[in-house]
Amino acid sequence: MTALLAAIAAVAVISFPLGAADIPPEVAGRWAMLQVTTDIVDYPIVGRRIRETYLVLAVQIEQSGTELLVHEQHCLAYIDDGTPLVESEISEAFLRSMGILEYRGQLRQDADGWRLILPWGTKVHGARLENPEQDELPTDPADPRVFDQDEDGNPGVTVGVTILGMLSGEVYAVQRLSKHMEGAVDSSDRVKGLISWTNEQVALAASSPLLQTTGEAEVHPDAERSYFVMKRIPEHVGCQTLREEWRELFGL
Repeated sequence: MTALLAAIAAVAVISFPLGAADIPPEVAGRWAMLQVTTDIVDYPIVGRRIRETYLVLAVQIEQSGTELLVHEQHCLAYIDDGTPLVESEISEAFLRSMGILEYRGQLRQDADGWRLILPWGTKVHGARLENPEQDELPTDPADPRVFDQDEDGNPGVTVGVTILGMLSGEVYAVQRLSKHMEGAVDSSDRVKGLISWTNEQVALAASSPLLQTTGEAEVHPDAERSYFVMKRIPEHVGCQTLREEWRELFGL
């Protein structure tokens, strides 16, 4: 058992009331969250594959009754491109650039128990739009709305790509990502549910003309393949520990 799993086991013996009748469960505190989103992408040269993106986040929740204030920090991003012929990588610099995100959530009771709702939210990466939900994404790196979010000297955000083990380089892109998450409060230290999501990307430029695309992609039609899991963790656990032990924590 890792040090993190041992610490979580110790936290689990503390009583966090799940709520009775109309009393909402206690979800305030610190959590590790795993988000898995699955899409189908057409890669250059390689073709159509199923891609899974894993995000690991440190989450702090404040609670007032059924109303929640959520603070989240992106710790790790891992992409399984569905083939050993393609490797994609999102930099830690990009994750750090997102800072601590804050948004509202709520608890809602239905016939099956209490559910945690994290409503639709839209984030645009690599560009500043007046209307993030509706404005067209920039297609030109010289567009004044484009900015170097990860501060690596290139427009937008940088994604590292290797194809066939030979063609290696970077794609500079802008992205609009929208998510809605809803899950069951299974216990005092676990929440699990599904992610509804949309993703739009534009490749502004690339280090090689052969990489001048992020690949056409569509959300996988099986809703069960995009999901999230939250596990309660000790207050002192930060991103470094989650980066090192996320697979053990979430049983992957």
